[in-house]
Amino acid sequence: MKANSDNNPGTFTESRGKLYYNYDIKESIKIEDDGSERTVFDYIQAEIKSKEKGDIIRGIIAAVYSQDQEIALINNNNGGELVHAEEYQAYMDFRASVKASLTI
Repeated sequence: MKANSDNNPGTFTESRGKLYYNYDIKESIKIEDDGSERTVFDYIQAEIKSKEKGDIIRGIIAAVYSQDQEIALINNNNGGELVHAEEYQAYMDFRASVKASLTI
């Protein structure tokens, strides 16, 4: 799920007995209604089962794509003829970038 914070959340967070991996943390400046500025951190927060790389990858992908969305994208591949080629390619690109970016 997309999340944001006024403080850098760090890579791992524990809350209410659950473990989370904070992926793709980006710092930016938000302009308030009164014109003042504040630093915020936007990121994808993924619930994970463990700190093992495979669990982290699965958690990040599940935080962005529901299981139903993944099944639909795969099934819409239609035996090699992509029905929704751009959506499927975006999904595959995201999976590849997650796998490539983790150095755990």
